[in-house]
Amino acid sequence: MMMSRMGDEFPQCQRVHVDWEFTLVDKVTQEIKNRKKFRVLAIQNNTQNYQHAAIIITELGQEYVQIPSMIKKFFSEIPKTVEVISKDHFEDKEMFSSSDLRFTGNVYLYTHKLIVPEDTVRKHFQENNLMLVLRDHKYWQNFGEGKNPA
Repeated sequence: MMMSRMGDEFPQCQRVHVDWEFTLVDKVTQEIKNRKKFRVLAIQNNTQNYQHAAIIITELGQEYVQIPSMIKKFFSEIPKTVEVISKDHFEDKEMFSSSDLRFTGNVYLYTHKLIVPEDTVRKHFQENNLMLVLRDHKYWQNFGEGKNPA
């Protein structure tokens, strides 16, 4: 459902993603206590030469501290692996490399639940030169009620 909401929000953009997993390990026993799957995406607009980042995770807790470095790693690997061919109304094909797109620093976080304070996450992103754009349950509830979501 979160992928379709992102598609509605960015219909003109291509998306490149990778699925990763956070693994919580007990420090004493070294046993795996929990795994959280999530998706990291580049939302790319080749006509306007920019790309945003997005994270889709059902529930976000203390692992938020790892997101800035993961995004940097993800974007550093895209130019090595992705070339996009898109069909345009005016041309049959347009080829571009992801490395040509400017990263805006915006990180769209699609989640059902934050289990850490939003202000803490925002501050951490700002300290890493990233701008958090939160798309949580509260945002979509306001959106559905016709309110202007903040």
